[in-house]
Amino acid sequence: MPEDNSKYEQFLGGLRLISIGLKSCSASLDRQALFKLLDDKNGPMRIFRDSYKTTHLGTNFFEASGAFVVRVQESPESRPAVLVECEFEAHLHGPEPISKESVERFVDSDFRLLLVPYARQFVSATTAQMSIPPLMIPLSVGSSKESIVRTKRPRKTHAKDR
Repeated sequence: MPEDNSKYEQFLGGLRLISIGLKSCSASLDRQALFKLLDDKNGPMRIFRDSYKTTHLGTNFFEASGAFVVRVQESPESRPAVLVECEFEAHLHGPEPISKESVERFVDSDFRLLLVPYARQFVSATTAQMSIPPLMIPLSVGSSKESIVRTKRPRKTHAKDR
């Protein structure tokens, strides 16, 4: 194993997650626009975006955050019918002195594995409480770029609806 990877593996082995918490959130819904999109044969676009950054670095700890935006809209240029934004922040301890390079590598690559489950649950619960079909963030989200998924009209699931 190269020296660089060996040091990073040691860094990962010494990490302790102290806390993860919601830092900010907002949601909006244009119910008429959403149901018009759901009736459209092409279905709405679900656009997911995530970004991660280190917010504080100490001698034996660091804090980092992840921001998530979910939009449901007709096209990338149109106004969202549903918009959910949330940011989570985490506090982690590590071996002293903590390496800035290892922290940045962690935040840029592995940190999403901690935060995406929180964002997925938050978006799903928030949209369910809006009395609309809950939005599910795909497992593939967490790559620091935008993901676009075209949602087809939901299939009927009840026998009486068939």
